[in-house]
Amino acid sequence: MKRIALFPSAFHPSLGGVEELTGQLAVHFKQMGVSAMVCVNRWPRCAPALEKWNGLCVHRFPFRLPEAGFKSACSSYWSRARILASVVDVLRRFRATAVHVQCVSSNAWYACGAADLLKLPLIISVQGERTMDAAGTYLRSPLYNRILRSVLRRANRVTACSMATLQDLDAFMGGVLATKAQVIYNGVGAESFAVGPLWPHPQSYIFAMGRFVAQKGFATLLRGYAAAQHCRADLLIAGDGPEGERLRSLSGELGLGGRVHFVGRAHRGMVHALLRGAQGFVVPSLREPMGIVALEAMAAGKPLLVSAVDGLSEIAPEGEWCRQVPPGDVTALASGLDWLDGVGLQSPVRHQQEYARQFLWDKIARAYVDLYENVGVMG
Repeated sequence: MKRIALFPSAFHPSLGGVEELTGQLAVHFKQMGVSAMVCVNRWPRCAPALEKWNGLCVHRFPFRLPEAGFKSACSSYWSRARILASVVDVLRRFRATAVHVQCVSSNAWYACGAADLLKLPLIISVQGERTMDAAGTYLRSPLYNRILRSVLRRANRVTACSMATLQDLDAFMGGVLATKAQVIYNGVGAESFAVGPLWPHPQSYIFAMGRFVAQKGFATLLRGYAAAQHCRADLLIAGDGPEGERLRSLSGELGLGGRVHFVGRAHRGMVHALLRGAQGFVVPSLREPMGIVALEAMAAGKPLLVSAVDGLSEIAPEGEWCRQVPPGDVTALASGLDWLDGVGLQSPVRHQQEYARQFLWDKIARAYVDLYENVGVMG
């Protein structure tokens, strides 16, 4: 049996694309006879060092790097060998046959070190690290860029969540990834296609969701919504993050009180209900490596308005049920919202859903299992 040690940059109870990818792979691997466990940074530090999540063993380690000041450098220097030894011990007891990193952060240094010591294949899956980190880590940290280059050189295989992400990464590496890199898109769950309850909102509405950070483009969305001439639907926005208060204030300044509703952080059942009840879905991102939420909207049979940017434009092609607009363009977004409000009443549901089925998580998991076969991962 293949036994894969997954090293995501974040995992439960955190929510996000990397967390979704890791959890879905583990679930579908089990159905394919592949055993998996998770090794992740112990953050917050009060999180348990070991727990079960949906039957999956999750090991948390204090993945420290010397990135801020003399004290941090000294602490990291003395602790890294001990932490790495703990990681190696866990992988040895699990009898891991491969190490697979989802999104390069402090996790990758330890994953790579453990793979070297145990002589295991190393797979690196990049998720737009250089462009989508809200903290701008790769713009300001030489250390993280060195780690990224180092683990990509060491990797037996590299995957990217979109062609745009792969091209950016290959340019960063000087064009040396071609022989070992490929695109494997992220996926959508079968539950996203299911019939179920609608979100109980008294008016028709357009839906958007994501982290409240600058690159998600929600400020542009609010301005575009205020400028729309014919959009009568309300706007519901799910999510949270550091820009939440600023976005709420902007909504008030634009006179959108009563029409824009911030519904908070949404759990999976709530997301599905919100999508089912919406006339359409909008993704106003300024940068987006891929965009799982767009796939979920397609699975719910909803028309989309998306920014023509990065991997998002790859998975949501322009057509009768999808319109692309330039990122950050308030006027184009306003026009697109007018279109979305109208087309949502006659959306060709079946076409969106048929398109989205090619991204089902079981197909994505199969692509990774095939990749493991290609690098000689044996049970």
